Amino acid sequence: MAELRTLQSRIKTLNTRRVNILKGEQRRVSGSARVSLKRHIWLRDAGQCCLCGRVVDLCDSELDHRIALQFGGGNEETNLWTLCTECHRQKSASEAASGMPDPTLPEVSGGRGRADDIIGL
Repeated sequence: MAELRTLQSRIKTLNTRRVNILKGEQRRVSGSARVSLKRHIWLRDAGQCCLCGRVVDLCDSELDHRIALQFGGGNEETNLWTLCTECHRQKSASEAASGMPDPTLPEVSGGRGRADDIIGL
């Protein structure tokens, strides 16, 4: 019992900021890293909305998580895609209404994208 009393003072307080990462929810990419990532994904997707196929300018496109961070998705390139503002709005509204990701969404292609082959990234 004497050992347990001495160990008690050595127990550290749990850092709750790290617990969220263990639950699966990641932080959003922000700042210049987000701008660079958005451009890279837009090029990979050949400047097209991945849902409707509409050609969209970089500044008018939305960098979207196919599976939202709140549903356990990550910031990996395979979970990111380019959407036009209309498709992004509809997808976000659908997820907000149902409280879950839309299971009817198409899969994200893994590996190198179409634009990567064209420009040699």
